[in-house]
Amino acid sequence: MSNRSTRGPQSQSTRRRSVPVSTWIGGASTLLLALLGLASGGVWSMLMMVALIILITAVYGALFRRTTWLRLPRKRSAGALGVGVAFVVLIGSTSAFGATHPTPPTPAQPTAAVTAAPTHTRPVATPTQTTTPKPTPTRTAKPVVTTKRVTETAAVPFSTTTVESATAAKGTSSVTTAGVDGIETKTFTVTYTDGVETGRTLTSTVITTPPIAQVTTVGTYVAPPAPAPPMAACTNGSYVNSAGESVCRPEVSTSAPSGATAHCVDGTYSFSQSRRGTCSSHGGVASWL
Repeated sequence: MSNRSTRGPQSQSTRRRSVPVSTWIGGASTLLLALLGLASGGVWSMLMMVALIILITAVYGALFRRTTWLRLPRKRSAGALGVGVAFVVLIGSTSAFGATHPTPPTPAQPTAAVTAAPTHTRPVATPTQTTTPKPTPTRTAKPVVTTKRVTETAAVPFSTTTVESATAAKGTSSVTTAGVDGIETKTFTVTYTDGVETGRTLTSTVITTPPIAQVTTVGTYVAPPAPAPPMAACTNGSYVNSAGESVCRPEVSTSAPSGATAHCVDGTYSFSQSRRGTCSSHGGVASWL
């Protein structure tokens, strides 16, 4: 029995000491707003923020008879008491805040001078308010972009060809057709920005005049060899040599006859077509003709 009586008060005191989560949240929110009021407007601003929060919470608890984070009793009298105290603190802190933060006086507006009858009183000069004119922003002019079609021409080099001619002598050449360059026309679209060329695009290319190829003729004709002169009549007869040719026999003459090829030692003239065996029966060759 003694143990029960001892544990009962301890458990009741533990329950009484536990604070609801809503009380912690409300107190932390109120503390945060109070710090914001203190930082922005001082002590009176902080009291205004705390009194306003307590006033709203107390009004809510009194109207709906609910337990708020302030942990006030549910009786309307307790709620009304909390509302009254919060309202008084709010009014007092508001008055104190207004006294410590006076509103700055507004500058007097200039009044037009009124002409009145001349009096002996000294005129009072009224301050005039001058306004500084704001500089007019300068507008940057937009660049003027235009396009133009431009045509340009360029030379097209001619080609060269060579042909052979059987009627022209071999080793000779001549230009039979002169080469002429052609003309190529190119069209561009040119872009100008403020009169300065900033780009161009090739739109077409046309060969307006085709080139003419140059033709060179090279001769290939070779003339046939001239026929051998006719052999003079043989005064001492003739014979057929090993090549099958008819050759005059050596003969005696005071001068070299036509067609003689060698002068023999014995004074005769030989008509041999080969040096081998020439004047072999006439003592050999004295001199070749």
